[in-house]
Amino acid sequence: MANKKQLKIGLALGSGGVKGLTHIGVIKALKANNIPIDYIAGSSIGALVGAFYAANQDIDKLEKIALEATWRTGLSIVDPTFNGGLVKGKRLENLIKTWISSDLNFDNLKIPLVVIATDLSTGKEVDIKHGNIIKAIRASLSVPVVFQPLKYKNKLLADGGLSNPLPDDAARAMGADIVIAVNLDNASFNNGLKNDLDKNINLTKVPIRALNILRYHLAQNSLKTADILIEPKVGEIGLVGWSKFFDNKEVKKTIKSGEKAALKILPMIRKLI
Repeated sequence: MANKKQLKIGLALGSGGVKGLTHIGVIKALKANNIPIDYIAGSSIGALVGAFYAANQDIDKLEKIALEATWRTGLSIVDPTFNGGLVKGKRLENLIKTWISSDLNFDNLKIPLVVIATDLSTGKEVDIKHGNIIKAIRASLSVPVVFQPLKYKNKLLADGGLSNPLPDDAARAMGADIVIAVNLDNASFNNGLKNDLDKNINLTKVPIRALNILRYHLAQNSLKTADILIEPKVGEIGLVGWSKFFDNKEVKKTIKSGEKAALKILPMIRKLI
């Protein structure tokens, strides 16, 4: 009897800012349970986590970096500008270089990767598969207003979450037989937040909620070809939510939510492979 074909697994890591810490937990759980990852597609924070793992396959090191982050880490990337964003992004690139080799190209990765960005001129998705990894991550992380868009190969690139916040289709296009997608834009609509809004309407909660509704629908539209959907239980993150990056307990909690969500869905993954 011929051996069963080894199915290729693609991991799609969605955008979502600080909620992206859950991606670390998801990868930890998959690795601990010997679920191979053959391809990775990442958008925004998903691109950063995905690129780090694709480069060295050491998710524990990335968790350590996240746990050791402080306000000083955050302030180190601030290079103020008023030209297309509040932060130039060059210092962000330099910080990423300390985590991932500055001269690393897509061709040198241990796991094939595609990074999703958005062309501000055309509004179209840009899938980056070649060239320098750092520039690609920087482009995908460039949240409008916060970071200055990146001029890259005759394009003006910004946050990948604007065009494809959950790139399961990109993972499939890479050759994956099975696609596992991690959606960060759904859980906040199932946590009783409506009552909180009714009681505490203010100038920041309403626009943040509105933005997350847009993200929710865009993510649902992006979700086309995933075989397995992982949706960690993470709440809605407002403007001050970024402080969670620098709160050790919150970082642990958020990473753990990713682990729990992946373990919950593990039997379904095993059935497919």
